[in-house]
Amino acid sequence: MSESPKKFDIKDTKRILLGWPPKIAYDGNIDEVVAFYSKASGQTQERTSFFKGKKLTSIFIYAMCLGKNAGLFSDYEKKDGKIDRRATIDVEYFASQPEYVWMMIATAFDHAKNVDDMKSDELLELFDNPAKIVEICEKYANYGIHQLMKMNDQASVGDPYRGYDEKLSDLLDAS
Repeated sequence: MSESPKKFDIKDTKRILLGWPPKIAYDGNIDEVVAFYSKASGQTQERTSFFKGKKLTSIFIYAMCLGKNAGLFSDYEKKDGKIDRRATIDVEYFASQPEYVWMMIATAFDHAKNVDDMKSDELLELFDNPAKIVEICEKYANYGIHQLMKMNDQASVGDPYRGYDEKLSDLLDAS
């Protein structure tokens, strides 16, 4: 008999998150981004939203994945010489979704290896600097959120998933 694959243990994920910054952020200097995230404070309310009933963590992860898939990331924009890092997504919400935590770790490791040119032995040092993991993921999400907003704008009452379906089809065609 074969064993079923082991699921992620939430206790292990909570231990990983202990050293992480308490909140994950998005760019507060871009009004459209602020509006998109604020509609979802806790859960999206719009009937036509792909994210209806989802938490901010899902929006952040989807945006991060879109940025990572494109291979593009964005720093926080400066307005009047200052950045506005809106740290509103509680890291504790990620504990109940361990897959998201591992996606973030994998994104940071891949970035560190392929973009920052870190050597294998240096990669493990990322676990000693969880703020760097979060920083990398926020940059990918800062890029990806714009793609996500475009997809969301294509939704309608008749077809709330239109923009998302098109993006998924594009991704499947590219693979």
